[in-house]
Amino acid sequence: MTDVNKLQSDLDYISSAVRADATEGGIPALYYLWALLIAVGFSLPDFAPQLAGIYWLFAGIGGGLFSWWLGARQSRRAGVNNPQLAQRYGLHWCLVGAAFLLCFLPLMLGRVSPEMGGANFLLVTGIAYGLAGVHLERPLLWCGILMLLAYGVLVVLLPPYTWTITGITVSIALCWAGFSRRAAIKAGGDQ
Repeated sequence: MTDVNKLQSDLDYISSAVRADATEGGIPALYYLWALLIAVGFSLPDFAPQLAGIYWLFAGIGGGLFSWWLGARQSRRAGVNNPQLAQRYGLHWCLVGAAFLLCFLPLMLGRVSPEMGGANFLLVTGIAYGLAGVHLERPLLWCGILMLLAYGVLVVLLPPYTWTITGITVSIALCWAGFSRRAAIKAGGDQ
């Protein structure tokens, strides 16, 4: 490692240690974005199933890329360079995307009912958000717990419009996390 690279690495470490990471608790706008995308996308199988796949193709990839861009921009603005954290985020959400694809597989093969498929998406989402709350952004922990509780209710009761209920539950949890994060930013004088 050259002296300039080592110096830059040391300065990045000091900067991260002195200032909290800009994305430590999440970016409120991303919570709201995903709340909207999920509310719409999870309602489609109940009301317009023919549009669900194409919606998620564009909304999932576009939302993921926008989330990455906004997170990187926020970190740059705060003067924080933490490639290890960026890698953790990327790996976590790529694994979640793979889990969603695997969750969709039994639905495509007709091995589970659409109602159970919706509930399974909520289970995977709850685990994904709960673990993100443990390892990445604390507000997501509470979202994950709420989603897991909702999963239990959906599996036991199997109400109609399971996909829509799933989407609304996830969206409410994300809005809650966004409002909590916004309040924490204002209280702490961040950003």
